Amino acid sequence: MQQLSVPSEASAPDWARLHHREIEPEQWRRFEAHMREIFTALGMDTANVATQETPARFLRALFDATEGYEGDPKLVTAFPTECREGPDCRINQVVEGPIPFYSLCEHHSLPFFGQAYVGYVAHENIIGISKLTRLVRLFARRFTVQERVGQEIADALVETLGAHGVAVYLSATHLCTHMRGVRDVVARTRTTVWRGVYADDPQLRADYFRLCEDRPA
Repeated sequence: MQQLSVPSEASAPDWARLHHREIEPEQWRRFEAHMREIFTALGMDTANVATQETPARFLRALFDATEGYEGDPKLVTAFPTECREGPDCRINQVVEGPIPFYSLCEHHSLPFFGQAYVGYVAHENIIGISKLTRLVRLFARRFTVQERVGQEIADALVETLGAHGVAVYLSATHLCTHMRGVRDVVARTRTTVWRGVYADDPQLRADYFRLCEDRPA
């Protein structure tokens, strides 16, 4: 199968361009001092062996957990299908999942995490299966909300593939409701996004959910 040409950096979508984040050493030291002050005010003893490096580790963990802001140019790579019958040609839907993801809620900076299922009905292009996982993690590893993650995944696939339809189903646990507020430790949040033929075809959506292991009741 012949690989399509990859768009140049200038023509690639913004989410697919590299955005290297750089924090200068002096900034890191200043941020660590702020975090040490905050942790101490909240009750942590930051002077003992176990916790003296906690401010630095916390900042590094946040930096790693938000690497989705740096983009992923490899995601714009697509491949041609065997579709040669014009604009209405369709092949069977592709569904990938469960794809584990971890994210940080932009409202409280607490984690939410779960599983994603991504489906599409290809037209002239398909994307490598591993790229669907990379796409989910690109948008999840940010300060965000679950609804936006699903929308961004769907829009990126439409833009990259020109698919007849895209479906995204996310099921997640939100620690902002488990650890604070109502302290609900049972509920999960489920969101769906439909594009193209998925929005118009109830049977296609039903078939999609049958292919998802963690489908809604």
